[in-house]
Amino acid sequence: MAWRTAPCLAHRPPPAGPRYLVGRQSRKMIRTFQTLRRSKRFQLPPEEGGLMKRYRWFRAEWPMGMRALAKRLKSKAFDEDSADGFVLDRVRDDCIEGRFIERFEYDDIITDPFGKELTFHRVDYNQCEFRTFDASPGLELVDAPRSVQAMVSRMLEATDFALAISPLSVNVLDWADTFQRAAKVSGLVDSMQLGALELASGISAKAVIRGDTDVREVGATLIEGRRHTLEKLQLRLPGLQRTKVVLTNVGSVKLESEVADELLPALRASLTSVLSKEH
Repeated sequence: MAWRTAPCLAHRPPPAGPRYLVGRQSRKMIRTFQTLRRSKRFQLPPEEGGLMKRYRWFRAEWPMGMRALAKRLKSKAFDEDSADGFVLDRVRDDCIEGRFIERFEYDDIITDPFGKELTFHRVDYNQCEFRTFDASPGLELVDAPRSVQAMVSRMLEATDFALAISPLSVNVLDWADTFQRAAKVSGLVDSMQLGALELASGISAKAVIRGDTDVREVGATLIEGRRHTLEKLQLRLPGLQRTKVVLTNVGSVKLESEVADELLPALRASLTSVLSKEH
């Protein structure tokens, strides 16, 4: 007698994952999750070598002194009833340190295996550390999200739209050389990223050059007078536990948090020096 076994539930294919859980979620929730994925909570794991910190600078011309600006920002302070606002941690004559906080509220609606809808109200926060300076470049962001439009809009409102703010354009090679002199360290460029590298009329390419030794000479050979944009480079500092510092042409840097406090003053000073030469 041949025995036949009924198909086991465990062997049945599961319901379609994303469609099963997300199919009935509101558009508001989906937009919220797209925003949250860009926040610190959804950042990728740290790269090998330790937790990385990202700094980015903007050219900001403040229409008032730092203490007067602090009073204006406090008028846009974050509290329990606000959707966003500022929290100031330290105020000096030449600098303000603080955070811009955004609150996200949404309803998470899922359907259980029996067809019953369950609703969970959730609250999440996104924070961006910032520093304002009365000297160039003027604004420093720490681990900023992809979009800082909300924070900039609040700063504009606080200054009655008298604030002038713009992204930076930096010669990365000059910045790397000036930084090494300011920090009194010696390193090598082991990676370069080139963009808009002209190969022929109407044809361009993006190229990444990596090596165990300094790649600047090879990069110069590859360019050979062609139009290009040096987007970023990686500077390796063997003397500081083989620390890697990534500099970009928009005035941003990524480095290990363990050495950030040690190298940050030299990074600021060298960036200011390069910008003053370019203008």
